[in-house]
This record gives sequence, structure tokens and C-alpha cells, in this order.
Amino acid sequence: MAMFLANQLHMVINQRALRRERVFRDRSHPLDKWNDHDMYKKYRFTRLACINIIDLLSDELQHPTERNHALPPSLQVFIALRFYGKGSYLDESGAEPHGVSIPTAQRAVSRVTPLLCRLQNDYIKFPRTAEEVRQKQRISWLLDQGISSCGKYSINVQLVCDAKYRILNVVARWPGSTHDSRILQASRLGHAYESGRLQGLLLGDSGYALKPWLMTPIQHPSTEAEEEYNRAHKRTRVLIEQLNGQLKNKFACLGSSGPKVKSPETACDMIVACCVLFNISKDDYVQEAQDDDDDNQPPNPDDAGDLEALMQMNYLELQSGMNLFAMFLVKL
Repeated sequence: MAMFLANQLHMVINQRALRRERVFRDRSHPLDKWNDHDMYKKYRFTRLACINIIDLLSDELQHPTERNHALPPSLQVFIALRFYGKGSYLDESGAEPHGVSIPTAQRAVSRVTPLLCRLQNDYIKFPRTAEEVRQKQRISWLLDQGISSCGKYSINVQLVCDAKYRILNVVARWPGSTHDSRILQASRLGHAYESGRLQGLLLGDSGYALKPWLMTPIQHPSTEAEEEYNRAHKRTRVLIEQLNGQLKNKFACLGSSGPKVKSPETACDMIVACCVLFNISKDDYVQEAQDDDDDNQPPNPDDAGDLEALMQMNYLELQSGMNLFAMFLVKL
């Protein structure tokens, strides 16, 4: 009997030891494997841009010890970039190419995403001084877009961009059922314009109310001037629609199916993180050339009309049939 109990105890100890045994996979480093072209195809960023992003986040991502083969900051960033670009943790997208498990890949993305969100004020800035407004050609474009999350929720995202596709403002915290005007009215951007602290004009679609600083299409144009205004407005506002296409093309996690995450809050953080990364990419001229070669790139703004002429328009005040004043655009 004693021998039987001793054997049983020995088996239990061995089973516990087997359960405690950890399997560490071979983790190859992307910087050691890929050139600029391959790096961009896999991570949507060039080598230099990836290194810059790693430098921005490495201090916060560094584990206090190297126990249990902790992921280095660089690999955490690459896993997150791969997920943003492919939209999935599975197989070739997030875990497998980096020699980590799916839960490890998920933890890496969950660490990188909020850190990128903290950089929002550094990389997503709205022009405030008269000189900054002049440099932005006096006009910005505004549009709300719905981004799905998990196929169950939608997030109504407010975006503002300039003529060079740089994001100037992003608000990603409202459910898809919220009206566009409500989001703008409650945002810091809307408050700053209402109080006169911001200069310049915004262009918005018909989902917004006409304001002295927000130009919207005329619903029922009755004169040639109103028709010309609507045509100029449409040709100009196409840039924000192209920006929307660029964002979803660059980051598949923002595509039609939305980020594969468990909560709307996480989806909102991921949207802001991708917007920060998008602006970071605009400072990488090598990457911009890669974007130009992308077959899925949205059409050039020149296809929508003479952008330079549109950016040099005068502003005239006309009285509409509803006794509401509007700002009309007339080419020089």
C-alpha cells in the first residue's frame, strides 16, 4: 500500500512538472530579415519608420526583467503593426511570423495601442495661429465616418484633414447612432470655433448645420452661383473621402469588418492609434513613395479637379433663399 501511494505521488509530481514546462518558440526579428520593400508590405512602414516608432515607445514597453523570455519592445511594436495592417492575430497576420502565441500577440497589441493614443497631441494637431492657418491654405476638410467593431457595434469617427492628407483632428468615442452635428458640437474643435479661438473654415457634408466657420452644400441650389459653389465644394471635399480610403487601405483593422476586439472602447483606442501612425507615415518620404506605387491607393486629388485652384479661392457672402447666409467659393 505504501509503495502504491509513493508511485501515485511520484506520478502527480511528474505531471505537475510537465504542466509547468514552458515552450519558447524561435522568435526571428523582422529587422534582421526584411528589406524596405518587404518591410512595408508586411508592416505598412519602412525600416526607418519602424525604428522611429520603436524609439518612441521602447521606454514604456520595456519589461523590468528578462524572465520568461519577455518580448522586447521592438517585437511588440512589430506585432502591433502587423495586426493593424492585417486586422487579425491569427496565423500569418500576428502571432505565427513572430514566434509567439496568439494570447501573447494580443497582449502586445493591448500594450502598444494606448501608448500610441498618448501621442495624439504630438502628431495630430489643428492649426491655431494665423500663420499656421495660412500654411494650411485656409481650408480644412471635415467628415464623419462609421467604423464597425466586431460586426456588432459601430463607431462614428470625426476626422479633419488638410490638403496633404494629414489628419488634423480625430474624435473616436461616439456610437454609430450619434448624429454628425452632435459630435462636432460636443467636441473641443467645435467649442473652439464657436468661441472664435480658431481661424479658417471647415468643409462638411450635408450632415452638418451651416455655420459661419462650417461650409456645407446648398440642398436646393437655384442660381448659377449656388451651383458653382456646390461643384467646388464637392470637388474639394473629396480629399477627406480619399483620406478615409487611405486609412482603411493602410490599416486593414479599420476595414469594413472593423477591428477584431472585444469592446468598443478598445476599438476607439485602435482607431486613434492608427490615425497617429498615419500621420507619422507622412513624415517618411520613402514610405510616401511606396504608397504612390500601391495598386489600391485612392485616386490622386488632381483627378477630382484643379486642387491648386481650389485652394486659392476667395470667400464671398451671399444671401440664400432661406435668409441664411453662406460662404461661397469662387475661383480666382
